[in-house]
Amino acid sequence: MQKILRRVATAERVVAKRTKTKDLKWFKKQKKETSRDQQHQLMMVREELNAAKQAVKDDWELGPLAPRRDVGEWAGAKGAIHEARYAAYGKVTLAMRNRRCQWAGGAYNLNITVGDRVVLIDGPDKGRIGKIKSIDYDKAEVVIDELNKTNIRVQAEIRDDDEPPVINMELPIPISGIRLVHPIKDPSTGITRDVIINQLVHGGFLHDRVSGKRRWSRIVPGLNISIPWPKKEEKDVKDYSCDTLRIDVEDKTFVPTLLRPPMPEAVLDELRNKYSRFRTRHDPEYIARLEAEEKAVADRAKLMDSMRTPLQEFHRAQREGKKKKGKPRLTLEMLEKIGEVMAKNLERTRNGQALLEAASNSGVASAETAVSPPPTETAAAAVEETQPPPST
Repeated sequence: MQKILRRVATAERVVAKRTKTKDLKWFKKQKKETSRDQQHQLMMVREELNAAKQAVKDDWELGPLAPRRDVGEWAGAKGAIHEARYAAYGKVTLAMRNRRCQWAGGAYNLNITVGDRVVLIDGPDKGRIGKIKSIDYDKAEVVIDELNKTNIRVQAEIRDDDEPPVINMELPIPISGIRLVHPIKDPSTGITRDVIINQLVHGGFLHDRVSGKRRWSRIVPGLNISIPWPKKEEKDVKDYSCDTLRIDVEDKTFVPTLLRPPMPEAVLDELRNKYSRFRTRHDPEYIARLEAEEKAVADRAKLMDSMRTPLQEFHRAQREGKKKKGKPRLTLEMLEKIGEVMAKNLERTRNGQALLEAASNSGVASAETAVSPPPTETAAAAVEETQPPPST
C-alpha cells in the first residue's frame, strides 16, 4: 500500500510541474499576443486620425476635386470607426483598476452595480445622466445605456446584404469617467434633488464563509448617508414541457445509512477513473496482486542472497560462530592481571612526574645561585649573629 501511495504522490508532482510549465508558456504567449494586438490597435488609431486630417485638408484645398473616401471597404461608413477599436485588448492591471475605481471604494469591492444612475464627467456626452447597462470588472469599464455611442463599421463578410454597414452602439467608458447620481433630501429646505456623489466607502461589511458571498453598504463619507442598492428585476422564466418539475427534484430517491456509503461504489467508478494514477481507493484484488508482486521481488532477493561463494560462506560461518559465543567475559585471573598492569602504569607515571619536578627545582636553584652576588663581610657577620648558638 505504501508503494501505491508513493506512486500517486510522484504522479501528482509530475502533473503539477507539467501544469506549471504549461501555464507559464500560455501566459507568455498571451502576453505577446496582447502586446501585438495593442500595438496594432494604436497603429489603426494613428492611421484613422491621419486620414481624417488629410480629408479635412483635401476638402479645404481641393473642394469638389477632393478624392472620395466613402468607397471600397468604407462605402457607406464614412466617419465610423474600425470594428477592432470597439474594445481595448489585453487585461488591465490591478493598480490601474484601483485607480479607476478609487472614488467607488476600489476594484475589489465596487460600490456601483448594474442599474445605478450615473453622470458622465468625460467624453462627448459629458453632463448627461444614464443607467449602467453592464460592468466589465476585468477592465474597470462600464457601458451606459444610450450614452457614449458611436458609429462602428461592420465588414461586408460578417453582415447580410440588407443590413447597414454601420452600427450605432455604446462604447465602454472607464469608471473614473462617471459619478453616481442619487436623490438626497436637503435637511434645511426639505427638497429632494439629484446629487452627484464623488466618493463612496464601505460600511457594515459581512462575509458568509459557507456561500462565499459578501455584502456591505455604500456610505457617503462626511454625510453618513447610506445609498441603497438598486432593486434587481426578476427574470421572467418560462416553463416548457421538457422541464423537470420541482416535486420530482425534491423527491428523495436515495437515503444513506450506516450499512452502505453515501454513494454507491459503482457511481464512484463512473465519476472517477478506476485505473487512474491518482486513485487512492483500490479494489482488494488489485491490492493483493501488488502485494504478491512485492513478495515475489523480496523472495527473489533472498534467493540471490542464498547463492554465495565458498569464501562468503566461510565468513558467514565465522560471524555466526561469534554471535553464538556472545560477548566475552573476564575471569578473575584476567582481572588480576589487568590490575597489575594498571598499577605498574600508575607507578611509572608517578615516578616520571617526580623526576620532572626534581629537574625543574634543580634548574631554578642553579639559576638563583648564578644570579645572586657573593656575600660581603658585614653580611656574613650579620648572618652569624642571627644564627642561634649551638646546643651543648
